[in-house]
Amino acid sequence: MKILFIDDSQQKDEYNKKVYLGHGGFCIDARNIKDLYNDYAKIREDYEIPWSVESKWSPDKDHYFRGKKFKSKRQIFYKETLLLLNKYNVNILCVIHDINECYGPKYHKWATKQTNLWAIKEQFKYLIERFERPYLEDNDDLGIIIADHYSDRKEESNIAIQSNIFTDFGTEFQKHFRICTPPLFVSSRDCRFIQIADLIIGITVGFFGNNKYALKLFDDISLLFLRNPNKDAIGFDSTISSSVVGFGLKLFPESFSIREMQIFEQIDKKYIYTDKGIKEREQINDFKEK
Repeated sequence: MKILFIDDSQQKDEYNKKVYLGHGGFCIDARNIKDLYNDYAKIREDYEIPWSVESKWSPDKDHYFRGKKFKSKRQIFYKETLLLLNKYNVNILCVIHDINECYGPKYHKWATKQTNLWAIKEQFKYLIERFERPYLEDNDDLGIIIADHYSDRKEESNIAIQSNIFTDFGTEFQKHFRICTPPLFVSSRDCRFIQIADLIIGITVGFFGNNKYALKLFDDISLLFLRNPNKDAIGFDSTISSSVVGFGLKLFPESFSIREMQIFEQIDKKYIYTDKGIKEREQINDFKEK
C-alpha cells in the first residue's frame, strides 16, 4: 500500500505581484511510515519542539517557531527534515497555478474565492491522475490519498465530491483502478505527515514566489520529484527536467509552465536520469571514457 500526503500553499511574489496556489506532498510506502514517524519525532525532540506545536512553513507571528523559546532557526530544522526524506525513497508530487494568469480571473473577472476553488479542484484531479499513473501503476500497488482540511468545510465537501467522481469514474484522460478511496481529509495539527507535506509544497510554491528561504531549500527536494522518463524503455538517458515536468511537477496555465524547464536548468547540468537511476554527469562521462 502506498500513501500520498498532500497539503496546500498560497504565496505572493512581491517582485512581480503574482499569486501562486499549489497542492502537493509526498508518496511513501506504508511499510516505511512508522520509521519515518519515529525519525521525524526524534528530530523534533532534538530541537525541543513540544508535542503540541504544529510545524508550519509559514507560521503566524505568534507561532512557537517565531518565539524566544525556539532556540534554533526553523530553516535548519526544515533542512534536516528534508534530508530525512531521502532515507525512505519518497516521491514528491506538486501542482501549482499562477492565479493571475488563469482564464477565470483574467478574462471573466472571477472573484478570488471562486478562482481558488476552481484551481484546487483541478489540482486534486492532476494529483489523482499522477498518483494512479505512473506512481501506483509502476509500483504495481494500491494507494490512498490523505489531505489537509480545507479552510471552508462546505467547500471541502465540494472538493471531496468532485474527487470522488474522479476516483470512481475517471477523468477525461484516464480511469483509476488503484486508488482505494476518495481523498481523506485530516487536521494538519494532528498529522505529522501532513506537516511534512506542508513543508514540501511551501518550499515549491515559495521557490516560484522568490522566497529567499525556499530558494535555498529547493535543491534538497529537487531530485525527489516523481519521474517518468521514457516509460518501458530498456535503456535510456534522460534529463531530470524532461522526466519530472508533467509528472512530479506541473504548472498551470501554459504561460506559466515554461518555467518548469528553467528551474531545472542547473540540475540538468549536474545530473542525468538513466535506467540505473540518477547519476552525476561526471560519473557518466568517466564511465564512457573508460
